[in-house]
Amino acid sequence: MNLSISRESAVLFTICAVDTLLTVVLVSAGLATEANPLMARCLDLGYTFFCMVKLAVVAITIAAAESYGRRHPEFVKRIMRTAITAYVGVYVIIFLAVNLV
Repeated sequence: MNLSISRESAVLFTICAVDTLLTVVLVSAGLATEANPLMARCLDLGYTFFCMVKLAVVAITIAAAESYGRRHPEFVKRIMRTAITAYVGVYVIIFLAVNLV
């Protein structure tokens, strides 16, 4: 059984983990707010719960993509690269809109 994941999946998970850590640090310092209303509710239930939910969602998504990628590797590679670009782009836009305006 091969448990390795693609580079794209590793990058996406790393970006999400960094986002999660930054969110906890900045929110706990009073320097930011969580823009996603669903995740804001999770944050209200505690940092541990927030981290578990956020990382579980991305891990489940990556597991599904990796599974599908065994049959359609080029398609999944393009989708994962698009997801990485979108995640970073949306993160920057929302961060600026929520915290600098």
